[in-house]
Amino acid sequence: MSIIASDTPDLLTMQYRPELGVMDVRWLRPVAARELQQSYSMALEAAPATRYWLLDLRQRGPASEDDTHWVLTQFVPDLAARTRGRVYLAFLVAASQLSPEEQEAGSPMVLTDQAHVRLFAAEEPALHWLAGRQHHESD
Repeated sequence: MSIIASDTPDLLTMQYRPELGVMDVRWLRPVAARELQQSYSMALEAAPATRYWLLDLRQRGPASEDDTHWVLTQFVPDLAARTRGRVYLAFLVAASQLSPEEQEAGSPMVLTDQAHVRLFAAEEPALHWLAGRQHHESD
């Protein structure tokens, strides 16, 4: 595991997990819109050019529609351009935001040529989905 230092250690942790081929980003507290955009930008700059991301939003709390729009229209395209391929993002959210079925299989949020984004309530199914995407892409 390679830990990536953050200028704001109380905001988020970032680490690239080479054994999984996954960038792991975890927010440690709720954030305002400006901090949200800054933290995604910091993660993008700090990360190796990996297409597989686990983003833990459970401590950050729900985002506004504007924040979600920014992530999907700014961050995701920037990440896809940087990695020159489709990106796969597994977001961890509070279990109360998903049905029991979605908690297991993930809830599809975005499916485009640029990105596949799913919401999960637990890390294990999220990592399983990311591993499946890696396997599918390597075939």
